[in-house]
Amino acid sequence: MPIFHAIVLGVTQGLTEFLPISSSGHLGIIPWLFQWNHFDGDTRMENTFDVAVHFGTLVGSVICLWGDVRRYSSAGLLALVGRRPWNNQARFAWFLLLSALPAAILAASFEGFFLTQSNRIGLIAFGLAGFGVLLWAADRRPQTKAVVKDLTMRRAALLGWGQCFALLPGVSRSGINITIARTLGYRRSDAARIAFLMGLPIIGGAAIYRLFGVISDGLPNGMWSVLAVGAFSSAVTGWFAIHVVLRWVRTHSYAGFAAYRLCLALAIAIVLWSR
Repeated sequence: MPIFHAIVLGVTQGLTEFLPISSSGHLGIIPWLFQWNHFDGDTRMENTFDVAVHFGTLVGSVICLWGDVRRYSSAGLLALVGRRPWNNQARFAWFLLLSALPAAILAASFEGFFLTQSNRIGLIAFGLAGFGVLLWAADRRPQTKAVVKDLTMRRAALLGWGQCFALLPGVSRSGINITIARTLGYRRSDAARIAFLMGLPIIGGAAIYRLFGVISDGLPNGMWSVLAVGAFSSAVTGWFAIHVVLRWVRTHSYAGFAAYRLCLALAIAIVLWSR
């Protein structure tokens, strides 16, 4: 893989993991559009690169959200060992962690099926358009006084099951979480923050799960520079994406992201038809 392509894919992963526009969808669209065939069916190389860019994204997101990560994880651990009461912050930490279970179990149980869907460009276009409309509709609902730390077991369960849809390309994990959070009445900025924090266990778990495969198969020769560049690019742009979105939604709606999804789906349909 050329270094430039690794940068492009790393930047794509970092940006689209947190912008509600689907990282899996864009990582499928770009190689298809430009006819890049880096892995040529070599799942070992593909998994290795996937681990690198997801690890980079995880690092960038943890750095950007470090204040929240430290506060909630500390509260949850101290409450677990009996050194602090089970307040809203402690419950939030464990609800957040448990919310990752439905998607993790489903992904592990049907890994082969979901991997084959990642290259279905028509499915990506459908996911972009359909869930873009849902995002737009949910964002029009009135906001309540619900804030991040008010996460309840019911809300966490709804968000957790919603993440299962994000296993399909074009849906967007952050997008579906923001859609559900806005439907539950969370303010735009709090919906984004919840979505980003909920993504950390999923991103970290996916990277660790695939890392076992990389360790057992061995690292492919000549990939160190590509992996380093991809991981660094995804880390920097992941940090940047979270920072930008959290600032943007303080004064703007999610309508622009929904419009982008619909326009991209239409463009994909046109390219599919012309080919």
